[in-house]
Amino acid sequence: MALHASIYSLFPSLGDKLAGAWKELYEDIKASGIKVYPPAYAATGFFISLIVGVISLLFSSIFLLFTSFLPEPILQIIRLSLPWPLHLLIPILAPLSLSFLVFVLYMSYPKLKKISRGSNMEAEMPYLAAYIATMATGGVSPYISMEMLANAPRILFNIVKEEAAKFYLRVKAMGYDPLTAIEESAKEVPNKGYRQLMLGYAATLRAGGDIVHYLQRQTEMMLRERVSQVKIIGERVGMLLEGYLAITLVTALTIYVMFTINYSMAQVGLGLGGSEFQLFLFGYILMPFISGLFIYLADLLQPKYPVYDKTPYYIFFSASLPLTLLLLFTMTMPFLAPDIFGNMPSPFKQIVKNLCSYLNLPSGFESGVGITLALMIGLIPAVLADFYSSLKNEGIQYGITRFLRDLVEVRKTGMSPEKCIMSLRSRDYGKFSKYLREMSNQVGWGVPLSKIFEDFAKKVKNWLALISMYLLVESIEVGGGTPEILESLANYAETLEQVEKEKRAALKPLLLIPYIGAIILVVVVLILIGFMNYIMSMAGGAIGPSLLVSTLTPPIVLDVYTMGLVAGKVGSERVSAGFKHSMFLMIITLVSMALTPHLVSGLAIKL
Repeated sequence: MALHASIYSLFPSLGDKLAGAWKELYEDIKASGIKVYPPAYAATGFFISLIVGVISLLFSSIFLLFTSFLPEPILQIIRLSLPWPLHLLIPILAPLSLSFLVFVLYMSYPKLKKISRGSNMEAEMPYLAAYIATMATGGVSPYISMEMLANAPRILFNIVKEEAAKFYLRVKAMGYDPLTAIEESAKEVPNKGYRQLMLGYAATLRAGGDIVHYLQRQTEMMLRERVSQVKIIGERVGMLLEGYLAITLVTALTIYVMFTINYSMAQVGLGLGGSEFQLFLFGYILMPFISGLFIYLADLLQPKYPVYDKTPYYIFFSASLPLTLLLLFTMTMPFLAPDIFGNMPSPFKQIVKNLCSYLNLPSGFESGVGITLALMIGLIPAVLADFYSSLKNEGIQYGITRFLRDLVEVRKTGMSPEKCIMSLRSRDYGKFSKYLREMSNQVGWGVPLSKIFEDFAKKVKNWLALISMYLLVESIEVGGGTPEILESLANYAETLEQVEKEKRAALKPLLLIPYIGAIILVVVVLILIGFMNYIMSMAGGAIGPSLLVSTLTPPIVLDVYTMGLVAGKVGSERVSAGFKHSMFLMIITLVSMALTPHLVSGLAIKL
C-alpha cells in the first residue's frame, strides 16, 4: 500500500489518465479484492514497466557489446539465424516490447484475479448454500451464519470466508443493517450463484417468505447445477487434451523433420544451414512453454479446491528438481556440449557410456540416453510421494459418500445424528472406516465436535471429505441436520462420484496418446536421420548422423517429459499425477531409442 502511494505521488496525473483509459479497472480492482486505489495501481504499473524497459535496454547494450568480440564463425551463425536487419533491431525492439508486455499484464491482473475468484468460488457455492440452509433449519439466521463463516477454517471456505469477514465488518464496524450488508456483498462478488443466493434471500425476507424453504430449494438447485458443470468441464478438458496432443505431436514432428532434412542438405552444400538456434528456441523454450500454457488452461477449466496434499510438490522442488539438475549436468552436458563439459570427471558419464554399449547403440545416442536417465531418476522421489498421497487420501471420499447415504436412511428413523454416527461405526467404509471409529469413540466420550473435526482435518487432505464432515458436525451442533438436507448432500456426493468415474473413463483412452506419440516421435525422427544418411551416402556425401542424433534427441526427450505432466494435470486435475506419466514416458522413450537402430538396420539403413 505504501509503495503504491509513493509511486502515485510521483505520477498522479498519469495514474489518473491511465486508470480512466483502462476500461473497467475500477470495477475489476474492487471485485478482485485488491485493496489499492485504481489510479495508484495504474501508476505503479507504469513505473514497473519503465524499470523493466531500462534494465532490458541495459542488458541489450551489454549483449551488443559482447557480441562484437565474438569470433567470426559465431557471428556468421547469428547472422544466418537472424537475417538482417533483425540481428540489429531485436536488441532494441525486445526491451520495448517486454516493457509494454509487462504493463499490459500488470493492468490485466485485476481482471484475471476477478475471474479466478469467481471460478474458485464455484466449488464452494453448493456447500455454502447447504451450510446456510442447515443453520437456518436449526434456527440460526443467515446473518449469524455469515458471522460464523468469518471464523470458519480457511481450508474449507477461502473466498466465502473473505466475504463473510467483510460482511461482519460492515455490520459491526460500519453500522450497516444485515440485509443491506448482504446485498452489498452480493454486488461485489464476481460469482453469479453467490449473487442470486444472497439477493434472493434478502428479497424473500423483505417479502415475508419462508426462508428455510427458499434456502433448501436453492441448495438442491446449486447442487444439481454443480453436477452439470462438472460434466461440461469433463467434456471440455477432453477436447483440450485432444487439441494439445494434436498441436504438440504434429508441430514437433514437422519441425524436427524439417530440421533433419535442412541439416542433411546443408552438409552437402544444398541446405540453408544455421538452424541450430531455431531448434534451441523450439525444442527447449517453445514446446515446454506450450505445455505450460495447456497446464494453465486446464487449471482454469477444472474445479479448484482450497485443500489438497502439497507434499508431492514439496518433494519435487526440494529433492527431485535438484537431483534432476545435478544428473542433467553430469549425464547429459558432457555429451551435448563436449567442448565445454567433455573433460569434466563424472562417474555418471561412464554409466551412460556403459548403458549405450550394453544396448549396442551407435555413437551419438549418449546425450539422449543421458537426459532420459536424468529425468527418470530425478522423478523417483516425487513419484513415490504422489503415490503415497494418493494411497492415503483418494479412497476417503468414496467411503464418506457411502456413509452419508447410510446416515440419511438411519436419520429418517428419528435417531439423533450422534446416535447415527455411533450406530454406523461397525460398517465397512473402506479407508474412511478408521476415521469413523475414532469419531464415534470421541462422540461417546463427550469430546466437543469442533475438536473432533480439527483432529480429522489434520489427518485428511481431501477437501470434499472435509467439507462434508464439517457440514455434518455443524448440523449436529445446531440441530439442523434434517433428513432433507442430508439427502441433498448424499445425492450430490453420489452423483459427483458417478460423474468423476465417467470423466475418467472418457479420458483414459486419450491418456494413451502421449505414450503412442512418444514412440512415433522418437522412432520417426531417428529413422529419418538414418534414411537421410543413406540417401546422402548414395550421392557420395555424408551427414554425420551421430552429431545429428546427439543434437535432436535431448529436446525430443524434454518434449515427451512435459507431455506426461500435461496428461497428469488433465486426467487427474493434479500436475503431481503427471510425475508417474512422465516417468513411464521416459522408460518408453529409452526403449524406443534402444530398438530403433536395430529396426533401421533391418531396413538396410544405418545410423
